[in-house]
Amino acid sequence: MSDSGMTEDSEQLTVIPKKYEIIRQRRAKYRCACQGAIVTAPSPARIVPGSTYSDEMIADVALSKFCDLIPIQRYVAMADRAGIFELPANSLIDTTHAYADFVSGAYRLLKTRVMSHTHLSADETPHRMLEGSSKKNWFLWGFSTPDTCYLECRDTRSGDVASQFLTQSQCEVLISDVYSGYRKAIREANILRSTEGRPQIRNAYCNAHARRYFFKAYPQYPEAQFYLDHYHEIYRTEASAQGKPPPMILEARAQMRDRFELMKAKALEELPSYPRNGKYGKALRYLIEHIEGLTLFLEDAKVPIDNNRQERLLRSHVVGRKCWYGTHSEQGALTAAILFSLVETCKLNQVNPREYFKHLTEDLLSGSKPYTPIDFKIRS
Repeated sequence: MSDSGMTEDSEQLTVIPKKYEIIRQRRAKYRCACQGAIVTAPSPARIVPGSTYSDEMIADVALSKFCDLIPIQRYVAMADRAGIFELPANSLIDTTHAYADFVSGAYRLLKTRVMSHTHLSADETPHRMLEGSSKKNWFLWGFSTPDTCYLECRDTRSGDVASQFLTQSQCEVLISDVYSGYRKAIREANILRSTEGRPQIRNAYCNAHARRYFFKAYPQYPEAQFYLDHYHEIYRTEASAQGKPPPMILEARAQMRDRFELMKAKALEELPSYPRNGKYGKALRYLIEHIEGLTLFLEDAKVPIDNNRQERLLRSHVVGRKCWYGTHSEQGALTAAILFSLVETCKLNQVNPREYFKHLTEDLLSGSKPYTPIDFKIRS
């Protein structure tokens, strides 16, 4: 056989395991001829000056935890299997705090961006404070727009948190569940706004919650099928309108109004026949008592049908806390809020978090101003 000069090519996907290396930095020393003084060349700017961890490793540890949801102890075990033995977990945790502080300027930009928006979604979820605070039960509060996620970790679930945020914001519609804290926050913010001549905030409620009540009642109360069928058609219509201009969205949503009226009328008719605190009674009361907020999206194309997007933004934190249970300090809570906010904003904008943080780190070290994942996407 002789070589024909032709080839048959094929491709296969492979993986190169993570590799750890020690980087040795050598800086020149200069001697003054006249006085004999020795001066060492300055070190390049770093996230943590003098740290035994490189900037790349600090970012990798932080993103492994807050993007890939890998607990630090598991990161240590993975490094151990790669030949780097007994990495101190506590020092790695400290690097996540340092990195969060390093990128906190971008986090503050997220808050400014969210507070300037007229339509906000809000939700909260428990956050366990293991030590470092007199209160063990903290909460991660989330406020978001379609392209920005802003999270705050606070030691209370009081509506005062939302009240402070809404009072300072430009919000005109708040999408949330029916938690009384949000109603209190809106009431207090509107009192202040009325004295300042600013627009009042309206509350839009989550239809996914209303449907869920009927879904939970259905096995015991087959009559809930009536409401589930109507919600099925409502969500089908909403899905068909997604991505269209606002006038077309409102035109599609106008078809849903009759269904809401039918559900309200039937709920009013049925309510006296069922225990108020039973599953079906609760579902009926939820629909009747909050019908105005549940149907606000019919007249405003910017209002989503439910609050599912905001709830998804808290999912990483919920999954993460099952792995690391909570934080050991208030600084840890702030670190979680900062890094989760930036990572989730990356996801909202289809930006690779590792690419964003890589460029953000390099630019901040070179003296550039911080920027958000939205800005990164625009300039890329």
